[in-house]
Amino acid sequence: MNKKTNLHIFLGAGGVGKTTISASFAMYLASKGKKTGLLSIDPAKRLKSALNASHIDEEGKIFWSNTNNGGYLRAAILNLPDSLKRWIIDEGLPEEHQRQLFQHPLYTTLAEKIASATETLAPIRMAEWLEQYPETEELIIDTAPGLHAVDFITRPEKLMAFFDSKILQWIKWFAGEKKWKWVDGKKEVIQDQNIFQKIIRQSAKGILSALGKAGGENILLTLGELILLMDQVFYKMVDRLEESRKWIRDTNTKVYFVFTLRDDSVSVAIELKQILEKNNIKNFIFLLNKSVPDSFINSKEVMNVNNVFSEIKPHSLEYEELLNRYIQSFPILKNKILTKLEKYFIPKNNIIEIPIVSSIENYEELKISDLIELGSYIEHKNKIMY
Repeated sequence: MNKKTNLHIFLGAGGVGKTTISASFAMYLASKGKKTGLLSIDPAKRLKSALNASHIDEEGKIFWSNTNNGGYLRAAILNLPDSLKRWIIDEGLPEEHQRQLFQHPLYTTLAEKIASATETLAPIRMAEWLEQYPETEELIIDTAPGLHAVDFITRPEKLMAFFDSKILQWIKWFAGEKKWKWVDGKKEVIQDQNIFQKIIRQSAKGILSALGKAGGENILLTLGELILLMDQVFYKMVDRLEESRKWIRDTNTKVYFVFTLRDDSVSVAIELKQILEKNNIKNFIFLLNKSVPDSFINSKEVMNVNNVFSEIKPHSLEYEELLNRYIQSFPILKNKILTKLEKYFIPKNNIIEIPIVSSIENYEELKISDLIELGSYIEHKNKIMY
């Protein structure tokens, strides 16, 4: 792991503006000269809208750069089937080996299953990022909405246990793992089984072949063959899982909980916090998005807004009344939510309020400068608080 790379993980319920905020924070860091990566594992692929980009692939191309200070932003949207295929090709497997693997009867099924396990396997892609771009100084992770996003943080432990399990070693042995050596510039197979192993394998395969005919498919044998074909990729995945596990639990890693005054988003933030505390991860930052600051409500700015409405022709008393009711009720609702959070040991002074910004809410008019300004606000408040 690159010790100089800081990891920032954004969590939250759907519709709270998490992707926009993570994109804003990444853009700000890039604008300040940081070599920044932004990896979205949100299956809805909202990152393209947040950055107002026409295309973002899974590999991580430079989206924006600052020629004055060398900062840049690499952006990627996770697509695990594409990543898996690229990992296999990157291992330098012979073309025939690749062909056999990609045509394997279980490979398509595996790719489909991987596509549905985004949060679980995303840490592998995160660790690979530093192999691809070791100069990265800041890496921002935009997770999927809801409680499933916590899998990104907690699953590396469980996956490590699976990949290190004896069952995988047994399946590879049972399927007939081959060892190789180079002889006169050519690969030759070394027989790794003694007479006893041959007897056991042949007998067991015979039994399972009969069962396979009865059941319609010999799952165990084909799984063993698949694991053998992908052994180099699996080994690399295990290494990356171990790196991601250490990185997520590094004391410099920060987790950002994004929420609004919606009850469901507050409940998700509380539950995510409790899950991470059980996993001994406690470096939290809470972001209350789309807030109306007390300073605005208590100032003359409210009167200025009302004056704007009064100048609209034809004048709409209905809209003006709705605005007044919203502004008056907002502090009551906010205090109710903040009081609830305090019961779960989330004090008010540990929450960064992010005000509503009209230009940020309208993706069609979104500008890079708007994102940088919002990211700057978050970082400024973060430094004051911590």
